[in-house]
Amino acid sequence: MSQPLPGASAAGARRAAPKRKRWGRWVALALGLVVVAGLAAFAWDGWQLKSASAELRTHAAAAKAAVSNRDADALVGEVAAVQESAATFAKATSGPQWWVASWIPWVKNQTVPLQQAGDSVQAIADDALGPLAEMDDLSALTVPAIVDGRIDPNVLEPYKATLASSAAVFATQQQALADVSLEGTISQVREPFIQLRTELGEMGETVQGAHVAAEVLPGMLGADGPRTYLVMVQNNAEPRATGGIPGAVLEVSVDDGHIELKRYVSANQMIDREGIDVPLTPDEENIFGGRMVKFPQATNFTPEYPRTAVLIEGFWKNEFGESVDGVVSVDPVALGYMLEGMEPLTVGKLTITGPTLAQVMLNESYLAYPDPADQDVFFTQASGVLFGVLAQGQTSAIAGTERAIDEHRFMVWSGHEDEQQLLQTTTIAGGFLERADTLGVFVNDGSGSKIGYYIDSAANVVNHMCADGSLGGQTLTVTLTHTFDGSVAELPWYISGGGQYVPEGEFHANVLLYPPNGEGVTKVTANGEAISVAPQTHDGRRLATARIVLVPGETVTLEYQLTANQRGILAPSFQFTPGPKPQVNDLGVDYLGEGC
Repeated sequence: MSQPLPGASAAGARRAAPKRKRWGRWVALALGLVVVAGLAAFAWDGWQLKSASAELRTHAAAAKAAVSNRDADALVGEVAAVQESAATFAKATSGPQWWVASWIPWVKNQTVPLQQAGDSVQAIADDALGPLAEMDDLSALTVPAIVDGRIDPNVLEPYKATLASSAAVFATQQQALADVSLEGTISQVREPFIQLRTELGEMGETVQGAHVAAEVLPGMLGADGPRTYLVMVQNNAEPRATGGIPGAVLEVSVDDGHIELKRYVSANQMIDREGIDVPLTPDEENIFGGRMVKFPQATNFTPEYPRTAVLIEGFWKNEFGESVDGVVSVDPVALGYMLEGMEPLTVGKLTITGPTLAQVMLNESYLAYPDPADQDVFFTQASGVLFGVLAQGQTSAIAGTERAIDEHRFMVWSGHEDEQQLLQTTTIAGGFLERADTLGVFVNDGSGSKIGYYIDSAANVVNHMCADGSLGGQTLTVTLTHTFDGSVAELPWYISGGGQYVPEGEFHANVLLYPPNGEGVTKVTANGEAISVAPQTHDGRRLATARIVLVPGETVTLEYQLTANQRGILAPSFQFTPGPKPQVNDLGVDYLGEGC
């Protein structure tokens, strides 16, 4: 082993020091160049991102509009533009500098959402929207048309594989975007990311609905054998959680797409005061009592439409000894949407058009027929005649049906488990309790009258968002106004209630609030005064019930303060009982900042 020369050690050490210093300078210089190169790369990427992001938002919004409007030609052009912008965006959010940045505190809070947005948009553009744009047209995304009393059970068969693969891509990428934490993300990144996630989610729901339709329509339309369904017509003049009391029930047969109305009955005909053989859950018994299995009109005290459908089938089987394949729910407002443009139709003393349908069935019929028995006959006959017009395809019902589905006025339950599982992934199923990210407000009338027609309702929801993009809380305002301005004494007793259960003309109701999971109700006021509400649990969901009373001309404003009791939850969707008139719910956002 070599040894240093005697006397050379100290001098060598002195000479070595400058070499190490020079070496350290080279390292610092190299690292500096890397940092500069990284910053330059980020600057270049940032310039590309700014341009690509603007183009991407523009073309993605246009593609969404094309999907919503079922405009195949527009979608072809926009998909190509989205693909180009997405490729540029994805390229500008990849590379070594982005990988390094994804490990640096704070910096990764900005880069990770951008990277996932780029990946997801590119995947959706290439693998979901691209194949959709290659279809002959986008009619597969619409409600199938009724032609000469028939819906072709296999109308979506040519698109079945494309819809299935596109829906799967949307689902995967929606989940990937939902999994991204926005904690510490600056608003310039957070807000466009949330907007993108929302818009892709809405497109995904449309595609998922078409995919489910392609899977279930053949069986449900009788391609493999005849089916029998009940059509439950809700009467919104007496509010229930899903709209209004079931007023008439129609029996419909479907065979190879041919629709035939068999018979129609009043819900009153199926009342069984002993109770039908469908057990209630302990929570249903506790919240709603036993009326749900005694009176068909009480089956939709619950906002969970599939549960209502099971009960209605139970009443039908109890009365007629027959099971059915499914239950469809619709209300007069939805029928008005679906029958827009129909020729005026006379039923009994009254003439019905699309725009006046709800008004005639929910109010004018009671004025024209003071005897409740005559009113039931009119309501049932009108429902049957109108459904016949609809089933014969005498109007263009597609747009109206889609609007009715969006407003939860048209719902479908299948008694076949495989079909119901697929339906449950869509809005048309009317499921609520399992949608834990939905804030729900529902009205159950307790007046025993039809005065509910005169109740106007509106809701305003303000989401209080934290700086990380999660929900800090909400302010929900529900306004109910009794608009009747005439003489209550001159109203038919069936409208006024006749003082049987509550004073004539008064509107009494329970307002049910279901907060989304992760939120709790911290304060409730009525017209500015604090009130107490009854806290309950409904099959896994928390529930707060407030009792209201309105006399003609009065307004009650309920304000709920909700606070998130866990971090990271997203702003929920909102659902409100559909009223006797079209209603608009206002949704707003404010930001609480870092400390929420």
